[in-house]
Amino acid sequence: MRRAARTLIALAVAGGVLAGCSSSDDDGATTYLIGAPIVQSGPGAFAGKPVAQGIELAVAEINDSGFLADGARIELEIVDTAGDPGKAIAAYRQLEADDASAVLCCTLGGEAGALSPLLKESSVPGVVTVSILDDLADPPYLFRPFEVPSAPGGMYDQFLDTVLPASGFGDAVMVVNDDNDAMVQDAAVYETGLERHGVRLAKTISVGTAETSFTSVATEIASIDPDVVVASTIGSSTANLAKALRSRGWDKPIVSNVGADSRAAYDASGGDLAGTVFPTPFSAAFPVNDEGAAFAAAYEEEYGEAPDMFAAQGYTALWLVATALRDAGSGDPADVAKALAAIEEQVSVYGSLRYTEGQAEVEEPGRYLVWGEDGALTPWSA
Repeated sequence: MRRAARTLIALAVAGGVLAGCSSSDDDGATTYLIGAPIVQSGPGAFAGKPVAQGIELAVAEINDSGFLADGARIELEIVDTAGDPGKAIAAYRQLEADDASAVLCCTLGGEAGALSPLLKESSVPGVVTVSILDDLADPPYLFRPFEVPSAPGGMYDQFLDTVLPASGFGDAVMVVNDDNDAMVQDAAVYETGLERHGVRLAKTISVGTAETSFTSVATEIASIDPDVVVASTIGSSTANLAKALRSRGWDKPIVSNVGADSRAAYDASGGDLAGTVFPTPFSAAFPVNDEGAAFAAAYEEEYGEAPDMFAAQGYTALWLVATALRDAGSGDPADVAKALAAIEEQVSVYGSLRYTEGQAEVEEPGRYLVWGEDGALTPWSA
């Protein structure tokens, strides 16, 4: 039978009575422990903090709505990994010992690379929140509820095939976080796209994700003076790169990846991300469906700011787990894993998802946006 997950802001609950439980609170209601070992500090916090807020909003909606029936509730435990793979592994092991029904994981590529083998061999299923590292999904114990933008013919290829021909760039310099596997993966796609559209890659500059001073990088780029800088970097690095470039008078376009879709990164740049063009699967200002618009309104009411792509991914990941809990009728990790593997469709805030071997593909195209000097996002146009 085809199973479908639904992401909703307000919903009417219909379904069976839950047969199993993870624990019970003082009034006897079933409680399911869901762990979230995700980045809350350090360079990856620009993504991890909105992810956590998206997760928390989904938990509140699920618990308040009675989605799980019979008064059952989700108990959420967020653990700050600080981007450290060792801390991510330790947090997962502890959550496994605490009888968690599932975990939401993998903000950064390093964490994903460390946790992936563990998750694939353990008993507690994981749902990826952010990492775009290739080949992560592996049912029944690892699932990813968003599309990998670097997939052949995927969002990055579509973005580059739209932006590059229309922009008339002659040459480019690329900056890459070479200690982040996902950024290296993205860089390969962007380099191929530049070549495909006749843009000469003058130089590739490597920089670590923890680096905060981009003075020498910006000085070198300014001396080359390319038509465009391509940033295959996490959001915090992109912000620091933009600041350094603008302070040296280099005011040409920056083309980046999904990591640039971050208000925190824009604010950290002091507005110097203005003119940065990037693709994103979700935009609060330009939602693709009613679910996206409702999520944006609820998030802004709760947190006083519009959600970004990362918040949307955390929110969608938690709703996927909640649907599996409901369908399984149990908090037993093995039952939840089977229920996750049975879900074939999900209506998410960034479009209609279809799952193949635990990996989501989105039917709707992404959005191509540009940061403005006033901090507003607008659709990119040639």
